[in-house]
Amino acid sequence: MSILMAPGGSLEMAVLSLENGADSVYVGPRGWSRRPSSDELDDGEIRELIVHAQAMGKDVRIAINVMPAPSEVDAFLARVDDFAAWGAGGVMICDPGLIPLVRQRCPNLDIHVSVTAGVFNIDDVRFYDALGADYVVLPYRWGVSEAAEIRASSPMKLEAFMFQTTHRGRICPGRCYSSSYFHVKHFRDDQAKDHFVGSASRGGSCYRICRAHWELHAGAHLHPEAPHLKSSPELLLWELPEYVAMGVERFKIPGRERSTALIVRIVDFYRRVLNHVLAGDTDVTSYAAEWSALKEQWEGARTARDNGLVAGAELVA
Repeated sequence: MSILMAPGGSLEMAVLSLENGADSVYVGPRGWSRRPSSDELDDGEIRELIVHAQAMGKDVRIAINVMPAPSEVDAFLARVDDFAAWGAGGVMICDPGLIPLVRQRCPNLDIHVSVTAGVFNIDDVRFYDALGADYVVLPYRWGVSEAAEIRASSPMKLEAFMFQTTHRGRICPGRCYSSSYFHVKHFRDDQAKDHFVGSASRGGSCYRICRAHWELHAGAHLHPEAPHLKSSPELLLWELPEYVAMGVERFKIPGRERSTALIVRIVDFYRRVLNHVLAGDTDVTSYAAEWSALKEQWEGARTARDNGLVAGAELVA
């Protein structure tokens, strides 16, 4: 079964995504999901969303994909216990040491290896399979051939981003700590979570400094072309029939930090395209014009967000 999974950067976004064609939504609990608090949900909202989704025959996945300090591990596991008890279908984790602990405590909870775990190759996939994970989120710098390699040699379920990188950059999601150097401040909440503002890996938000203009120097020589530390992914279309054919279980729409209106349009679009392909028609040419328009809106929203974050980094540098 192919499941369309949408982002829930707010309760409204999550609910409207479910009501406009998503089979599942993923949300971040406040302080635990590599996003600013404005794009995360509090406990009351998460519980309300789970009840709403279950009433529709749909489910909620929790992105709890930070790297907790040793003093935070108990709080992390307590959070997972709560989500499982409330009826969440699965959790997204990037810390490999926590996967066997979660598997032992919550044997019926799906565990997704977050894209921020920085999976590089099939051996990494086998490693996470041995730890007890159920899904691997395909990095958006990968394509159909890498997904097919996993499908042929691993029992792991696949979660594919509706997102592709046209030009490979130098930074892998989950492997960058540069943003933390711009603004390291933190505060501890009443659940023993230390919120590091500026450090996505520790529960804060990234300033996207990889998207700033950089110069490359070799001694006194300035390289004539500015390096692209991280490329800008775009929404995909043409690969969808091949992903469906190989049995990819989940199709993930990114964008918790985007506007609700834009996400709802994208959910509606991919619902129609996925239904079209699942019905047996692999020709998606008729969707190309609408796809191009959505890509343009997506890129405009991404550029505006990144420019604002980079400007924030420059203010605190």
